[in-house]
Amino acid sequence: MQITYEPLRGFKDYIPPESEILSWITQTFVDVVKRFGYREIRTPTVESFQLFALKSGEEIRESMFIFKDKAGREVALRPEITPSVIRVYLKEMKHLPKPIRLYYVGYVFRYDEPQFGRYREFTQAGVEILGGEDLYFDVELIEVLEEFYDSIGLKNRRYKVNNIAIFKDIAKRAGIDGVELDRFLHYLDKGMYDRASKLLKARGAYEEAKLVEEISQIKDSPHKFGSMKEIVSRIRNAEELVKHVEVLERYLDIVKSIGADVVVEPAFARGIAYYTGIIFEVVVPGFPVSIAGGGRYDDLTRVYGGESLATTGFAIGVERTMLALTKDNTSLPFSRGRQVLVLLLVDDIQAYPKIYSIVRDLRRRGLIVQFELTSPSKLSKWLEYASKNFIDYIVIVGKKELELGTATVRDMREWSQRIVKLDEISKILATGV
Repeated sequence: MQITYEPLRGFKDYIPPESEILSWITQTFVDVVKRFGYREIRTPTVESFQLFALKSGEEIRESMFIFKDKAGREVALRPEITPSVIRVYLKEMKHLPKPIRLYYVGYVFRYDEPQFGRYREFTQAGVEILGGEDLYFDVELIEVLEEFYDSIGLKNRRYKVNNIAIFKDIAKRAGIDGVELDRFLHYLDKGMYDRASKLLKARGAYEEAKLVEEISQIKDSPHKFGSMKEIVSRIRNAEELVKHVEVLERYLDIVKSIGADVVVEPAFARGIAYYTGIIFEVVVPGFPVSIAGGGRYDDLTRVYGGESLATTGFAIGVERTMLALTKDNTSLPFSRGRQVLVLLLVDDIQAYPKIYSIVRDLRRRGLIVQFELTSPSKLSKWLEYASKNFIDYIVIVGKKELELGTATVRDMREWSQRIVKLDEISKILATGV
């Protein structure tokens, strides 16, 4: 049987430099969120299917990898990480003082139709604030993302925001909940406003249906957001709806004050039923898919039998972030670090440990060092190798150099070379002098 070298459909291999860029994005994310006080949580890749079905309904089955384990239990490859975080909180973190700031990085799996920026396996990096009730916790999410995007050089980003509580209140007025609520939010998320309106009319909620239609008409005119309060005020008993709009207005004012490029899309819904308040997605002009998203999801704990808990968070798509960063072939603030190739041209058991001690010291100083024991006849091959692999320095130690206690150091960036004492190599290369 002949094996194919192609990965499974919807999956992708990553080799350098893409693999290195992905790791750099992830590490930068970790460095940033730690400075905000977030601590790492790790959860299993395989979870009980019911963990996700309780939150999203049985229809989520079609977009998941589900199978039975050897004990006959129905399990799934996680399609997201937030439910796992809530499960762990309910199991062993309830006693901790609030708010609890957590971050995660992990693979998730969705059985979607593969397309640009959407694979069946991808990496999510995200944060959750458990027990964060105040609006400023929602603002903090944008502060974290702003710092992260500045750190990786993604300047051209925008946040589209809304308050999902507006639509949930409209649905509640019409008696829409459960599976129908999921369908209602899905229609809004996909821009099927006529279907969302029909769902309301089927419940006799004609006033609410008209409200959705009016909101949808200002979707492409964010500058008209000021009319949102006026629109919702026309409906009977509008106090709660007006309150939701005012929360969105305050959020908008604060986020704009920190310099974020934010725009309200009044019909934006994200299509995920567990959101309860402020929601947002990060978009890059000219890029066809969002690269991050999140929002407030108070009381997801209650779905799993726990007590009420105010919570907010977000997740970034690491692969999508890389695609957005590199879409214009712009240079990235990413470097593997100073790279050194050390060539020992003498097969001498006494010389090897002496040169190796220099190599080890260079690595401990943070340099990337390849150490090769080779012969003088292969020197030209290694020089060509260094040139093609962007090596910064080549350290050459032959028989003559060993006798003199020196090495030839070639600076591949400056196209120069000099003779250096062996005991000075580490200091010279570590400082770049």
